[in-house]
Amino acid sequence: MKFSEILHAGVDELWREAADKPFVREMAFGTLDEKRFRNYMIQDYLYLLDYIDILSFVRSQTEDECLRHFLQSVIKETENETYRVHIPHMRRIGVSDAEIEETVKVPVISEYTGYMREQTREHGILAGLTALLQCSWLYAYIGEKMTAEHSEEIAVSPYRSWFDAYTCKEYTDANQMWIDVLDRETEDITGDTAKLLNNIFRRCAEYENILWDDLYE
Repeated sequence: MKFSEILHAGVDELWREAADKPFVREMAFGTLDEKRFRNYMIQDYLYLLDYIDILSFVRSQTEDECLRHFLQSVIKETENETYRVHIPHMRRIGVSDAEIEETVKVPVISEYTGYMREQTREHGILAGLTALLQCSWLYAYIGEKMTAEHSEEIAVSPYRSWFDAYTCKEYTDANQMWIDVLDRETEDITGDTAKLLNNIFRRCAEYENILWDDLYE
């Protein structure tokens, strides 16, 4: 069994819970309050800035040229996602630069990204790759699952572009490449390391569910 399959099995119920969150379901059905979505877009943008920074730190810690090249491609794709999805979305709903600058991150984002930084610094590159992958993979999972189950509703939802962004070929290909790289890098891991990475992956999935709830409430 590939290590990515073990990781996926360990968070299956958490990911299914995430896809069934009121925030996600209301986006799919087009009933989510615009103020909630507006706040989400700003908070997620602030999260992505931290995410890119952690990716850059992970890249700086390896001398493997193949891995460095891969990480640079992930950084580029994440930056593209930020400017392809978040910036245009925020502009369309009237979010100004001043509003972004004045917004304070919700505590769970600071805790979440702080946890990923801590695990990366303490346990190294594999811990960072695993923690960061969880977010990317979860969004691909939610996009695929919700689109498969509610394609008709999403087709007419004002939030359709959110689902399109995480089911488009560019995003899913980049995510699959990440999974493949992690599988390659974890071929020879020991039991203790595997347990550590599983715990990190699961903890990040727990943070995601807390974040969906916080942003909805």
